[in-house]
Amino acid sequence: MSLKKRLSHDIFHARTDDRKLTQQQAADAVFISLREYQKIEKGDILPGTEIFLRLVYFFDLDIKDYLEEANAHVSIRSF
Repeated sequence: MSLKKRLSHDIFHARTDDRKLTQQQAADAVFISLREYQKIEKGDILPGTEIFLRLVYFFDLDIKDYLEEANAHVSIRSF
């Protein structure tokens, strides 16, 4: 599962199953617009690092779940 899909899936379930939050309440909690939140939750965009971390901490997600996928896309070159 891609990082975008995994994050959007996890956020949706954390918001609806555990907290019963509206999208607007979740967006307000992490200081982003409703539209941006909707795009993240739908999997249309991957948030930047700061917003990603806010979402992970707000929804009490395990950041380790995303590291393997993120590292798969990092290319390390020696100079």
